Amino acid sequence: MIFRQIRSKDDTGTLSYLIADEESKDAVVIDPNIEDLDRILYMTDELGVRVKYVIDTHTHADHTTAAGEIKNLTGAEVIMHENTKDKWKVVDEGDKFGIGDTLRANAAVEVDLYVVDGDVIKAGSLEFRVIFTPGHTDNHISLLLQDMLFTGDLLLVGQAGRSDLPGGNPSDQYESLFNRIMTLPEETRIFPGHDYEDNEYSVLMEEKEDNPFLQARTKDEYIEFVKDFFPPFAEASSDGKMTLQCGTKRVSNSGEPFENISTEELADMIKSEKELLLLDVREPFELMAFGMVPGVVNIPVGQIAGRIKEIPRDKKIVVICQSGNRSFEVSHYLSKQGFPKVYNLEGGTSGWINSRSPRVNELKLSGAKS
Repeated sequence: MIFRQIRSKDDTGTLSYLIADEESKDAVVIDPNIEDLDRILYMTDELGVRVKYVIDTHTHADHTTAAGEIKNLTGAEVIMHENTKDKWKVVDEGDKFGIGDTLRANAAVEVDLYVVDGDVIKAGSLEFRVIFTPGHTDNHISLLLQDMLFTGDLLLVGQAGRSDLPGGNPSDQYESLFNRIMTLPEETRIFPGHDYEDNEYSVLMEEKEDNPFLQARTKDEYIEFVKDFFPPFAEASSDGKMTLQCGTKRVSNSGEPFENISTEELADMIKSEKELLLLDVREPFELMAFGMVPGVVNIPVGQIAGRIKEIPRDKKIVVICQSGNRSFEVSHYLSKQGFPKVYNLEGGTSGWINSRSPRVNELKLSGAKS
């Protein structure tokens, strides 16, 4: 599988995705932002892939989609949920919040294929299962590819999308979150359509523990929680435009005994500690592409819960990823599972390689299962 995440150049916090089958070179683009059109097209040329489908998870209100342009330039087909047929009904309502023009531009895109819950979208050997997840909007879908869930604006890292937009409904959002998303395997990786920090993705097991939107509530309690959580539009922006920023980056506030360490501290630990496990939670291709700390054991973040018995409890564990975000989440999780000596490498492999510490291209699987 070829996978690229595109973080928007503008201030919308938009995340788009390019996923392609390595053999057929058929590609799918999810939630493209018009501001990133050139970058997306450059990637397709560089990777030698052909865009077969462009999928918008919903009618966007905070940025203009590039779906129409990609369709016209590449011949790709645009896919959205069948409720998009009624998309024009929310456009005028958007004028009240200063988002009518954006809704009009996005509603004007010609959709080629309408999907419903349970449909499967195929690109080469890749199969995306459609999950109807209204709430943020009434035409919202999420897409499940293996253990990867593309959640659009329904579920973000540590947050959720607003449900008071035109077409939104907090009752529907509750059903989507608790009866559709929460029933998936805990190791499911969450790839959102927005992020306002440096998060690349999350894991459902962590969201269940830490995301305030996923805590146990009745539907009525959830609706009241949402009302209190988000500021009214009049307070959200002085120019009358809406904000989709739902919160701030998560931090550990539950007192779990894990520590953040620097690359210098890790170098000292490697020299002095005999009982030390370096746990790299990136995908295998990242290790080969970007390098690694010497002697790491590789268990991707999505496999941690299922392979937790492979991680020794009697060693100091240093969790490593590319930037320090995924490793923070895994450190938090391992500490909650009772691992007594857990450390998160701040700055990740990028910081390690940029420091004076040595870089090697040696991967130790230590008998770990794939």
